[in-house]
Amino acid sequence: MLKAIRKPLCSAILLASLPAAVQAAVISESDTGTVEFNVEAMAAAMSADENYTSNPGDKSWQEAYIKGDLAATRQINADHSVYGTLGVIALGTFGDGDAGGFTTGDERKVHLENAYAGWKFKEGLIDLSVGRQTFVLGDGFLIAGDSLSAGEGFEAFSNGGLDRGGAYYLAGRKSFDNTAILKVDPEGPVRGDLFWLKSDNKFQQSPELAGINLEYVDENLGTVGASYITVTDVDLGKGLGLYDNRDGMNIFSVRAQGTAGVENLFLNFEYVKESGGDQVEKDASAWTAEASWMFSDLPWTPVVNYRYATFSGDKAGTADDESFDPLFFGVTRGFGTWFQGEVAANYAGPFNSGNNVNRLDITLLPQENIALGIQYWKFGKEENNDFEANELDLYAFWGINDNFSVIPLIGIYEPEGEANKASQGNDDKNVYVQAMVMFNY
Repeated sequence: MLKAIRKPLCSAILLASLPAAVQAAVISESDTGTVEFNVEAMAAAMSADENYTSNPGDKSWQEAYIKGDLAATRQINADHSVYGTLGVIALGTFGDGDAGGFTTGDERKVHLENAYAGWKFKEGLIDLSVGRQTFVLGDGFLIAGDSLSAGEGFEAFSNGGLDRGGAYYLAGRKSFDNTAILKVDPEGPVRGDLFWLKSDNKFQQSPELAGINLEYVDENLGTVGASYITVTDVDLGKGLGLYDNRDGMNIFSVRAQGTAGVENLFLNFEYVKESGGDQVEKDASAWTAEASWMFSDLPWTPVVNYRYATFSGDKAGTADDESFDPLFFGVTRGFGTWFQGEVAANYAGPFNSGNNVNRLDITLLPQENIALGIQYWKFGKEENNDFEANELDLYAFWGINDNFSVIPLIGIYEPEGEANKASQGNDDKNVYVQAMVMFNY
């Protein structure tokens, strides 16, 4: 992880979703298979001068989760192997509950998190897996696991319970309720995925997705990909009823990411078009473009990154729904992917729909195990959505050792648009402070 920070791809701290442990407790190991136990845990304390619920004022709260996975592999013969993982997660929110009102501070739950099995042919030429597991598409712009973890905050407004156990910000729960994923990776630059994903997340209205993904991978230049997804089912009217219009929606995306063969350069682009729908015709789109440069010859190896992203909003006077549906976006490359702004994306809004966003990111690497970062966000409005705002985030990453890391952050958010002022109840600056500890084994 620490070595990866110095790569152009990783212009931000690699919080990612921590899917792989630095080490693992080996229970059994032989020439034909292994059994390992992995542990992942996070804890955080947060405070905000303002909040976005019906009771204005400051809030202080804490979140934590611990997840354990028992993973096994078995080599059947030279060409065939099988594998599987079974894991549980315990999580909760404490104190006042988060500033967005998703949790109350009373959430405590234990869940089955991972329960899947798979088969590999010729070391991954074909990889077929089924069961409860996470799935990430490309850069996580559309799908980065089923990580939205609401608590009891909106239960009074919900048609069906939303509580997944809290730990809303840390988002430790990432597995879809059920999946069937086929990965094909032959010799050469072309690879692909076929996938079916079933969510049990009632906030998301428990959708089912089916899709295909094709990628052209060049180790020197980067990756070009295209995906098609269709939403085959949604629990209409359930949860908060926010996503009825995704029923029957079709999504097409194209993307590219890599260095283009230039050392110290990183480029990223993605375009998404949403159409169709069984309830209302969807006619939405979003795109993003990003570039960064690593000054590898300067002290502390500065990395300067600029990104623009825009998400369509619903238009007045039309029968179609032009509001972009961000689906299951999540963290893949660190702060800002794809939760844009620590205060805006997590609590205040907008949530990757009906807005445009400029981000400037500067990362410094004074030591192998320390990184310092600053991000400036400028949020604009799209169509009828007045989500204008500014945010400045300062953060640090300290890798204490191979297992423990500490990440402090302070964010200053200032609402400017009428929608943001109404949500906050005033136009005051919101000072947000958090400290996180990560453990991985």
